[in-house]
Amino acid sequence: MLLVRPVGAQAESGWQASAEYAFGQAMTFHLQGSGETAVTEATLFFQAPEFDNTFVATVPVVPAAAGDGRQLDLTHRVDLGQVRLAPFTTVTYWWVLKTAAGETITLPSQQIRYQDDQFLWQELTQGNVQVHWTGDDLALGQLALDVVAESLPRWQAIAPMPEAVAFDLYLYPSSADLRAALRLTGRDWVGAHAHPELGVLLVTAVNSRTAATDLRQSIPHELTHYLLYQAMGPVAYDSLPIWLGEGLATMMEANPNPNYEAVLETAVSTQQILPFSELCERFPIAEDTAVLAYAQSESLVRYIQARFGNQTLQALLAAYTDGLDCDAGVQRATGVTLAELQKAWLAAQQPQTPLMYFFRQNSVWLLLLAGGFVMAGLIIWQAR
Repeated sequence: MLLVRPVGAQAESGWQASAEYAFGQAMTFHLQGSGETAVTEATLFFQAPEFDNTFVATVPVVPAAAGDGRQLDLTHRVDLGQVRLAPFTTVTYWWVLKTAAGETITLPSQQIRYQDDQFLWQELTQGNVQVHWTGDDLALGQLALDVVAESLPRWQAIAPMPEAVAFDLYLYPSSADLRAALRLTGRDWVGAHAHPELGVLLVTAVNSRTAATDLRQSIPHELTHYLLYQAMGPVAYDSLPIWLGEGLATMMEANPNPNYEAVLETAVSTQQILPFSELCERFPIAEDTAVLAYAQSESLVRYIQARFGNQTLQALLAAYTDGLDCDAGVQRATGVTLAELQKAWLAAQQPQTPLMYFFRQNSVWLLLLAGGFVMAGLIIWQAR
């Protein structure tokens, strides 16, 4: 079933504009009415927060069958297979008309919310956070709100909380459903997604048995992207090195992917590490390589935190907010180049010999034992 959502409002001068959509297929814009003089040209403008540019379409002027030519009934259909809208975005549109008298009439802009209406969404609100999910399990919505509340303090340990934290969190019933919705926007291979510019987080909650584990992984991750966007602004966020953004988001997960550690150990032992200079602007497309990129990024961010402290993570974000490039930001925040940082990080990842592991795990006790021998030696020497 295709659900169509019409939105319309009476515009000035007797014109009525409206819009409707069939999710993932088409959005149709209408204009009806008449003016004091005949309209010779009609142009439709529409935009969404995720668009770089405003779309402009010239619509043929077809006078209504009855009347004196001043009465119009215009329709323009946008193929959403060509123009990709993000689920839950807001489309702003307006018409500009030119008349036979040479006038230009700009009708007031209107908005339509492009919601994934293939599901019947339940809602639960706490503060400025609204959770949406399918089904009748109220506990699922509350669990999601609880995970959000648990996640925010972990972010505050890294960086100050943005002033306005308000977003919608949608829990899709399956990964396939979420992937299908994201494919309509031209995205694929994601288990969750954030539209920080829209204030929308999309995750999955497949069943009640795994929901707590899944949501404690996906919600903190996507929430971190939203908070980074709010803290840095759209321009700086878009230029943030991918390894830093994804590394922070992965580090925030309460239940991280258990495969990351094994994947990283294998890559280190086989010398198949991805250069971080290649992870500044994009991640690999192939799933197995992308998993390694996530594992490396999370590990590097943890290394920076352990070696330099949270203040350096804040300094990194400040450097990229100021517009520095990938390597320059690392140099300003840490005092070393990205290549030098990778070299030091990689050295810390090298597998240890059993003897080194023994000394590392028992260093305190060995020091106490050595101190005991020294004290015993001093007592014996003094006794002589």
